[in-house]
Order: sequence, then structure tokens, then C-alpha cells
Amino acid sequence: MKVLLSAIACNPYLGSECYVGWTAIKALARDHELWVLTSRRNTGVFQRAGEEGLVPGNVHFVYAGEFAEWHPNRLRARLQDWREYAQFSKAILPVARQLHAAVKFDVMHHVTYTTWRVALPLGSLGIPFVLGPIGGYEQFPWRMFPILSPAAGAFELARMASNLVSRISPNVRRCLRKADQVFVANPETERLVKALRGSRPGVAQLSAAFYSPGQVQAFARFVSGKDVAGPLRLFAAGNLEGRKGVALALAALAEVKKSGVKFQYWIRSQGPEFAHLKQLTGQLGLQAEVCFADGLRGEAYQRELGATHIFLLPSFREGAGLTMMEAMLAGAVPVVADCGGPGMIVTPDCGCKIPVASRRRMVRELAEAIIGLDRNRPLLAEKGRAASARIASHFSEENYRTAINSAYQAILNS
Repeated sequence: MKVLLSAIACNPYLGSECYVGWTAIKALARDHELWVLTSRRNTGVFQRAGEEGLVPGNVHFVYAGEFAEWHPNRLRARLQDWREYAQFSKAILPVARQLHAAVKFDVMHHVTYTTWRVALPLGSLGIPFVLGPIGGYEQFPWRMFPILSPAAGAFELARMASNLVSRISPNVRRCLRKADQVFVANPETERLVKALRGSRPGVAQLSAAFYSPGQVQAFARFVSGKDVAGPLRLFAAGNLEGRKGVALALAALAEVKKSGVKFQYWIRSQGPEFAHLKQLTGQLGLQAEVCFADGLRGEAYQRELGATHIFLLPSFREGAGLTMMEAMLAGAVPVVADCGGPGMIVTPDCGCKIPVASRRRMVRELAEAIIGLDRNRPLLAEKGRAASARIASHFSEENYRTAINSAYQAILNS
């Protein structure tokens, strides 16, 4: 088929949303000829990727929208990012119409950004329209606001207001209803999309993150020989925002330390909450156990995850959790909050899902989960193997392609 793909974020050299867009392109290019609508910000990126032989020959890039240099403050850069996406979503319709007139696409598919909140006009092209996987309706609990810095609290309040406005937006409702198929990344977003679409079918769960056989092997090679003896080694990564729940993890680790458990918690990331979390680490007396460090890439990153026993990140708003999934592939046991993407991905046999409750209860249950794994090392090893198998079997590139191609074919047949 000839597929027009909307992917403002797609970059073979970056993670997060850029990873989602790039892996979607690579997977779908195995079955279809793709024209990719993306940000002008990526022009140099794909010139370089083409020169390095990373871009399949049946993928064509078309650039739209405007951009400016990122603001040095990461929180303000995040807001800048959303403004740029809103502008991009308006700019792509005339470009898409011109392309469709020349190419005659079979399907239009939007893959990034993976959010439901911004209305896309692409359903008016008059061709089958697939949306997602999308997420973003996970809610930060009111009772957890005390763990946030003032800036993070203000951001969460603004996001809640945005959700309310988007939910009643006629354009957002029209976008969701015009889509022939909507893939959703988690149960919270599924409930919202079904409510806004009314009785119209065509909603299914699908993770935006998936792994090729080569990626599975790169991480899973550490599982069979993983050493689960010695002090516990815990890991977290990703942009340090309040929603990630690192403050909650630190409070739980203070209780773990009191119990006599020896551990090291590596936080390999930066972000708006960095200073707040460093201060909290000192207040809790965890300076010797908690290590803030720069992120790793490539082989060094894979080996770090291969040496990790527990992935600890009780995030309240997470579409999937790319680092969590990679840590699981490497045999690390996830200890997470039971919500969003992690709540869907993690099962009791391969990890520990802590119900969203009061701060005191969640801290206690996080600590109990970690202490329990420390005292039962055979269970730690067993869950680690199950975690790797879970990602390899349920979140493979083959499963992703099958789901997408089945949707394409069903829409065309109907």
C-alpha cells in the first residue's frame, strides 16, 4: 500500500517520542511504501541518516511547520514543544492534500505525537484514517501533589486544565470520530476515546513501543547469566519530571535502608525536578545510596540494564515506558505504579504493581516489594526471566505490524 504517515517526532538518534516515530517508520516500511510528514527540524537528521544508510529506499520525507531553537530550561522547552506541535497539526493539511493529489494514498496514519489532546485535520482527506497508538489520559493523583516541586505542581494543574478543555473541544471530538481506527496505549485513554466516539467501533489497545528480534537479543543476552547476589542494584531513567514519581521512590528507599537492605539506586537522567530530587535525597539521608549521573547510550546502556536487578519508577503518567521495557528485556524486575502503560505492560508474575493510593500507603508497599525481592533472590531471578519473556513475546515488532496491517486491510475491505 501507499501510506501517508504523520510523525512530527521521528529521529533514529534519539529516544522517547522520536524513538516511537522512527521505529514505526522502520516497521511499516517492511510492508508499505511510506511518505512521512515530519517537522522541518528533522531535515538535517534524515539527510545524515540517509547518508549512513539508515533510511529504507521506500521511505520519502516531506517537511512541514516551523521551529525555533530549544529553550535551555527543560520545562519551558516542553511547553515550546507543544506549541510547535499545535502549529504543525494545522500546517500539514494543505501539504497532505497536495501529496494525495499526486500519489493517491491508500491510508493516512498518524503515529506521533502519541497524544489525544491535539485535533488533527487529516480525517478530512477522504481516505482511510488510522490514529495512534495514542495515550495521554493518565491522571496525576491529587493526593500526590505534596511530592512535587512548586513548578511541577503548576505544570500538572495546567495539564489538568488542558485535559478538560480538550475533552469538550469540538475539533478533538471530530478528529477521534473521523478516524476509522484508533489504537490506544493504555486503559485510561481507551475509556476516554470510547466515550468521545460514542457507539462507533474501531478502538483497540496497542503499545507504541515494540522491539525487533535484534533489539530483543541485544538486551536479553544478559538474562541467563545475571548475578542476583550482593547489594540490590536499582535503576531509573527518563526526563526527571514530577509525574515520574521519583520522590515517592526515594521515600520508599529511605524505609528500605532502615530495614538493613544494601542497595544502590542509579538515576541516569536530568530534568526540571533534578534540583528538587537532589535536595530530597539529602533530606532522607540517601546520599550514599542514590547516584545521579548522566545517561548512557549503546553498549554501555545495555550493560547497565544487564547489571540492574530492579527497575524502580512509580510513574503516574506514562504511555509505555521505553526504559522500563528495555530494563525488563535485560532481566530487571519492574516495580511501578499500577496505572498507565506500566500498569498494562507489567503482570504479577514478572514485576510488582503498586496500587495508586495514599502517599503513605504507596511508600510502604513500594518498600515492602523491594525488601521482599531482596530477601528472596530466587524469586528476583524468576521474575527477571519472566519480565524479559513478557516483552519479547507480547511487544514484538511482528505483533505491531500484524495489528497495524490487519487494521489497514479491514478498513479497505469495508
